[in-house]
Amino acid sequence: MKKTSLWVAVSILAAACGGTATVAPPPVAKPLVAPVAKVSVCERTRPNTGPVRLDTRRQSGVVALAKVGDSTIAYVADSDDESLQTYDVDAGKLLAVTRLGAAPEHVLVLSDGRVAVTMRNQNRVQLLEPHADAAQPLTGLCSLRTPAEPVAMALTVDDSTLLVTSAFAHKLTGYNSLTGAKRFIQNLPREPRAVLVDDDGQRAFVAHVIGGHVSVVDLAENATEPVRQIDMRVPKLFGTTNNDPLRSSCQGFALAKSFMTRKPAAATHPALPGGHHAAATSPALALKVPSGRLFVPRVTIEGGDATQRTEGYGGDSVRQIEEPIVTVVDSLAERNMTRTVSDIAGTSGRCLLPRAAVVSGNSGSLLLTCLGSDTVVELDAGALDPSQSQRRQWPVPAGPTGLALDDNKGNAVVWSQFERRLSVLDLNSKESQITTVVAPRLSKHQDKAWAWGRALFHRTGDSRISGDGRACASCHPDGREDALTWSTPVGPRQTIMLAGRVTGNAPYSWLGTHKNLKEHVTRTFQRLGGSGLNDHPKGDSDFDALLHYVSHMPAPNLKGALVSRRQVKLAKRGKALFYGEEQGCSGCHRDGGADAKQHDVVALGSDAGVAFNTPSLRFVGGTAPYFHDGRYATLQDMLRATDSKMGHTMQLSYRDTQALVAFMETL
Repeated sequence: MKKTSLWVAVSILAAACGGTATVAPPPVAKPLVAPVAKVSVCERTRPNTGPVRLDTRRQSGVVALAKVGDSTIAYVADSDDESLQTYDVDAGKLLAVTRLGAAPEHVLVLSDGRVAVTMRNQNRVQLLEPHADAAQPLTGLCSLRTPAEPVAMALTVDDSTLLVTSAFAHKLTGYNSLTGAKRFIQNLPREPRAVLVDDDGQRAFVAHVIGGHVSVVDLAENATEPVRQIDMRVPKLFGTTNNDPLRSSCQGFALAKSFMTRKPAAATHPALPGGHHAAATSPALALKVPSGRLFVPRVTIEGGDATQRTEGYGGDSVRQIEEPIVTVVDSLAERNMTRTVSDIAGTSGRCLLPRAAVVSGNSGSLLLTCLGSDTVVELDAGALDPSQSQRRQWPVPAGPTGLALDDNKGNAVVWSQFERRLSVLDLNSKESQITTVVAPRLSKHQDKAWAWGRALFHRTGDSRISGDGRACASCHPDGREDALTWSTPVGPRQTIMLAGRVTGNAPYSWLGTHKNLKEHVTRTFQRLGGSGLNDHPKGDSDFDALLHYVSHMPAPNLKGALVSRRQVKLAKRGKALFYGEEQGCSGCHRDGGADAKQHDVVALGSDAGVAFNTPSLRFVGGTAPYFHDGRYATLQDMLRATDSKMGHTMQLSYRDTQALVAFMETL
């Protein structure tokens, strides 16, 4: 499919759905510039007015639902347009556009109708207030400063604490949901995303894009074990025995739990701090999925035997390198209930890039958006691996990243970011019926070549890219890396981060054998078993669009992020060490970049004497493990084991090593 065909298809679809020419443009607010949060400034100025939250799932997403009377309202975090959009779902109409001045990631409706939005590239959470008229843009109240890259949010069961995960900083931060005051910051493993609070209110569960685990954070004030891990790894495909190796996993963006809404107490709703009242919950629903179950959509991976050299990336003997799985977790026992992963023949129909999930209390279904195949699948939530029990699926516009459920009306609301369209799925119909709500326009921020390259980067099942269905985003979620070491034709090699590291960093590959990005990507497709994307001597091809996106994909923004005073002090000392002649770090990594040279940095092993290309240190704090074969779990481990072949850091004291690490984490 040529680059221009997507935009033609978008135009045709817009016309088929009625277009936007006859629809009056919705009100648009000026970009919000909210004050930094202080006590009381986050509270509502117009209490008990405007939309209220639809249900009590208390979990954020790209789409969040509210209601005004019998009408369902959808708030959409449109990252391409840097806005929060308000839709009337029942009327299929865009009501308002609230300009945010930065790209939003997730949205959450609080108990009193306020709306929280994570501003990932500005390291803050924006709190907004709705008007009595839902067709008016929201008003900014305050901003909460966060650690680097806030993504997902959840509320505790009493609605008093707003939890926020920060992807790059790997933190969970708690804020007073009424005043915005910070309550705690908890360290987590790398790349946390979705978060939810269990029914008992004592624990938060956090999904991770990489690592094969779910974090459990004890929220009790007297907690003695604040963070622990539930192992998500399972044995590989066939003939599993107790000696079979466990498959790691990736793509842990989503997290859902079995859910049943409850009837509200008789006359009034419980009062919240400040005199506000919780929104009415829905009538009780029949629970068709046992309570206390968590659902963790992800992809299991067989990276191959690191001691063996293979023709491609991963083990040659494995039928499928990557397989989808939805792990079911007993939240009370904190135990993985899904024991194995099944092999699915072929490359079509597999959800290799899951992005959003929700459980229906009515039907006992788990709904899941699949970014690479542009589908929403309905799975049996009662199965031990729901991915093997598909009920039906819906094709949706490109890039489904958001999903929310209106259990009362039996509708699922889907946001497709790549085509900027809202879709409504009728779950009550026996047919896979879908209604598409047309977005108002292409975003003024959207570069067409970049947007098409993004779609190609996330496309699964494209034989031009790989022979087994993998997409570029399979190994590089969010443009990062999967934290895995793969068996390759030249030995064990770790996936390297792309976002913010591609432009100006030639040559490419761990050995520096590819002089430009096009050569490197071409070779990568070959090793993945792909036939290669079309090229054109004058540009304007699929290949050019993909390279354009890879060269300009969003990178973490560390400026203005919330960090401790101790880290700031350590980083200042670490900077002096980094640029000190005795350590020699800046000789190859001036300002954190690379010198475009190859160096012998391995003292022992099969790679001793091999010259490796100097990698960039940009964002190195978020790319563990380290070295070409991932042998070092932390930066501290690497700095203490270089044997003077890669700088001179073994002689540093423990505190100086911490200081050097603290500075490197700012690069």
